[in-house]
Amino acid sequence: MHEKMYFKRYASFHVLGEQNNYLALFDAINRQKHYDEKKLINHFVNHAFVRQFSVAKNRLYCQILNSLRDYHHSVHSEVRAMLHNAEILYEKELFGQSHKVIVKAKQIAREHEMHYALMELFRHSEMNLAIKNSDISWIQKILREEADELSLLQNTIVYRNNYFQIGAHHYLHGTTRNIKHLRKSDSYRIKKIMRSPFLLNENKAKTFEAKLRFHATHGFYCRIINDKRGLYLSTKNIIAHFKKHPQKIRQAVSSFIGHLNNMLDTCTLNKKYNEIPFYLKEFESLTSLVKSSDEKTRLFFFTAINRLNYYNVTGQFPIAVSSVVEINKQLGAHEHSINDFEKAMLFQTIALSYFGDGQYKNCIHWLNRIRNEFSLSVRPDFESFLRLFYIIVHYEAGNMDLVIPLIQSFYHYLKKKEQLHKFETVIIDFLRNELPKTNPETSSGQKELIQAFQKLKKEIAPLAKDMYEKNVFDFFDYVSWLDSKIENRSFAEVVRQKAESLPPDFI
Repeated sequence: MHEKMYFKRYASFHVLGEQNNYLALFDAINRQKHYDEKKLINHFVNHAFVRQFSVAKNRLYCQILNSLRDYHHSVHSEVRAMLHNAEILYEKELFGQSHKVIVKAKQIAREHEMHYALMELFRHSEMNLAIKNSDISWIQKILREEADELSLLQNTIVYRNNYFQIGAHHYLHGTTRNIKHLRKSDSYRIKKIMRSPFLLNENKAKTFEAKLRFHATHGFYCRIINDKRGLYLSTKNIIAHFKKHPQKIRQAVSSFIGHLNNMLDTCTLNKKYNEIPFYLKEFESLTSLVKSSDEKTRLFFFTAINRLNYYNVTGQFPIAVSSVVEINKQLGAHEHSINDFEKAMLFQTIALSYFGDGQYKNCIHWLNRIRNEFSLSVRPDFESFLRLFYIIVHYEAGNMDLVIPLIQSFYHYLKKKEQLHKFETVIIDFLRNELPKTNPETSSGQKELIQAFQKLKKEIAPLAKDMYEKNVFDFFDYVSWLDSKIENRSFAEVVRQKAESLPPDFI
């Protein structure tokens, strides 16, 4: 809305003569729910510009881009403009003014570690002035500064490359579930990266970004090998790194929002629930810093999913469901800017809230949205969880006619994806062989069902400590669910009691 209002003001100042045509065309397109060029041409049939409609559209497009560039001012655009101003002043032989602009541009670029902009300033703008003045000492100073900046740039690139290589492995494979994955060539490669001198010694990271990538790379690797303690420490180091440089939070608020989300995630993984409210308040403190629609969407998404997750893991499901109502009201304004995987994660968290509150119909609704709207092939671990959770929800809802075919589909999916690990094997055996034997309609059948759940718990509980199996429990508290079935208590009550019994410093 603000961008559209700004464009109208921009067009009125920058387009003369044809301004009414541009604004009229803009308004007509804006009124359409779906772009229909034939209707537009018919609407403007009496206007001269319609005879070259493609030209008019292109001019409008360029004006909109110019307006957006003006509206979305950033430090990068500011430095680029200063570079251009310095060039213009130099060409006008206003050398003193050109030099003042260059000095200011260098100061801003250094504060924001804009290495490429500094290289351009050294190599062209400032060097031209030094040569013009035949100042050898100035030329030598520029060359030294350029060499120093190049060294910082190369240092940053090393850490950036390491980060993206380790991060790509995590996004493609998730947490390792089978030791054979660690012997593959790409796994050998990431181990080699983690043993490099740059990742063994933080002091080798020379810039803010390099240090940030150092800790973030270790965080990704901890996720891959399922080192929750190491992940917590790496993420906490990132937050501390930002806190030491508060100006970086203002300059890169979107990045800080993402790292705060990771901090909350690691608090959950390490059952440090007492720390979560503190970091949720950190989200609230960023409201005044977010300016762009993308930043506002990121803040909405991560605040929503982490608040719900906090209520879920502490058994406060009625509060979570109340929060879902408010989140759902705001979702429409942001949904188009949230990627599919993020939406799937949010919908899954909402589904868990309804599950914990015993609202299985609403839970299934949100799970169906995931199944129908998104492809999760890039994260087989997440897709595997959703398929199993879908079965559990239908079982709780009493939809036994759907449970059997869903079990068969789940089994075939796991075989195809080579995801039949210990946990999945035990669960599939229970669902296919043990569960059908029981008849909960009779007292003896109820007793047999409880015994079956007890047997299942005895088999899967030890897997929560298995290096290659324990990560499946991060998606859902299977043990608490089994306890609720065995003890005939609500799932919410079991989860809440366990969360309350944790010591404050639990890891």
